[in-house]
Amino acid sequence: MDAPIIQQTGPESFELLLGEGQRCTLRLAHHTRRGLGLHGVPPLHVATEAVRILQERGERLDGNGEGGTEREEFDLGAAVGRDPAGFEELRMRLS
Repeated sequence: MDAPIIQQTGPESFELLLGEGQRCTLRLAHHTRRGLGLHGVPPLHVATEAVRILQERGERLDGNGEGGTEREEFDLGAAVGRDPAGFEELRMRLS
């Protein structure tokens, strides 16, 4: 699996390049990183690893919501947290 290409666009926002000119806006709240004990890890590293975890799970990161509706942002914390072991996996990979 290729490494995701992510650009940081703000303190808590990122852009995932999907190919063919498509992009998905990602959000990773500071309080999520702090709650995981990852406040010293650069936000871009946390976001990249979160995307890798989601890709490994087969989650869609194409910016489409349920029913094919476009959503403004993809919340990485909420997506990783859908799996009870997701946050622990993220913490382990970055510690």
